[in-house]
Amino acid sequence: MELGNPIDFTGRVAIVTGGTQGIGAVIAETFLAAGAEVMVCARTAPTTLPSSGGRHAAFHPTDVRDPAAAARLVAATAERFGRLDILVNNAGGSPD
Repeated sequence: MELGNPIDFTGRVAIVTGGTQGIGAVIAETFLAAGAEVMVCARTAPTTLPSSGGRHAAFHPTDVRDPAAAARLVAATAERFGRLDILVNNAGGSPD
């Protein structure tokens, strides 16, 4: 019996911080596979963006240690997709 993907995030918008590599990229790809629009962020632009089924995440350069930069990320996501439903705070790092 094939159950397929029981998770459906069609019409939802997610931000995944630290979503350009490692577990963050896998989280972003999982949301894309489940139908969500995804914005990923990191301090520097990646060479490739997370993707699934021909769909790609959007990218916004953000240092989430800076509250103003985090606010700009949310604003950019809302401007691009019209809403924000999900935030996955996967970014980590120590202060410079």
